[in-house]
Amino acid sequence: MDQASDQNVDLQGTDPDGKPAGWLIYLRVVGILFVSSPILALQALAIFIRWPFWWNGAALWHRTVTRMLGLQVEFTGHGFAEGPVLYASNHISWLDILVLGGHLPRASFVAKAEVETWGVIGKIASLHKTIYVDRARRNTTGTTTNELADRVAQGDSLILFPESTTTWGQHVIPFKSALFGVAEKAAENDGDMLVQPITISYVGVNGAPLVRGQKPWVAWIGDMELSPHLVQLLQRGRIKVRVELHAPIHLRDFGCRKELAAFCELKVKEGLERAHRDEHQHGPQPRHGQ
Repeated sequence: MDQASDQNVDLQGTDPDGKPAGWLIYLRVVGILFVSSPILALQALAIFIRWPFWWNGAALWHRTVTRMLGLQVEFTGHGFAEGPVLYASNHISWLDILVLGGHLPRASFVAKAEVETWGVIGKIASLHKTIYVDRARRNTTGTTTNELADRVAQGDSLILFPESTTTWGQHVIPFKSALFGVAEKAAENDGDMLVQPITISYVGVNGAPLVRGQKPWVAWIGDMELSPHLVQLLQRGRIKVRVELHAPIHLRDFGCRKELAAFCELKVKEGLERAHRDEHQHGPQPRHGQ
């Protein structure tokens, strides 16, 4: 989506404050439920029969829900790296999963083990072939790394949130390096896995900048319940999301996974600072979006 189109946001179906009318919120919810049933049913079948193109259904569901929630996604910077890739992104909201899951090719998330027990959310996560990590048991890190390496060997990419938690989107928490070990494992197996840092930021609402005091509209922090957060999000109209794809890098360019993680953290921070200063208007133009 180009910048000009963002300056002429169609607010049809909204109240004078730019918020969706009640009927539009209702239609969004009903629409999401309506389209989810067939897509997720087919996705479950694809996973069951081990269909090699399993990602297509998962990505379709993420992109569809993203649009129906009113998210406008803009990609800047470099294009997607080819081949199995380890994506390392900052983490602000459950919305990050919809945005990245719908666009990063053949990529699965690496999530904390509790997600698998979150009812419908856990089942949907499993349909995206999410890999669950028990962070409370450090002695399982080696086993987890081997599992991740096996998925890479199958041609899958992986999406990490190395902060291991969400933030308000104003800063980046130091990246944990443990799961970057999959890049080391790939190198041991004569692989050359690319690593691509990603900065995600929520920058606009109904054509106006999303200022600091409005960040809670999208950020999902701590013990926030999902349902109330979803309801208040639907009341905001259209949210603009910017995803900056940084240049892909190799483990061989660094001494170890810790240095690799630190470099990814630095690039993500720089991207977030650019988003805050709105420097994208003078920098890389959008590659593609929705």
